[in-house]
Amino acid sequence: MKETRILLTETTFTNLCKSGFIPQKSAMYGSIDVNITKADMSEITKGKILTKNVGGEIFLIALQDIGFTLIKEIIKRSPMYSEMYYEI
Repeated sequence: MKETRILLTETTFTNLCKSGFIPQKSAMYGSIDVNITKADMSEITKGKILTKNVGGEIFLIALQDIGFTLIKEIIKRSPMYSEMYYEI
């Protein structure tokens, strides 16, 4: 099983918060979208490494240390996760 590690920078985290998924190249499918639920986002914003199994591929997703305040501001403006602003 193939394992892919994804480090979310400020830019990629912002894009994730706008769209709700992370586009990735896949050896099996060409390209694949890794959907991130609110529960997944909660794990990511707590600094944990999220493990997702999508289409038989393992994705390990972590958020770069961009600062708690910036994370909250990005979440606040997110159409997908804005209601989580007060939870994190």
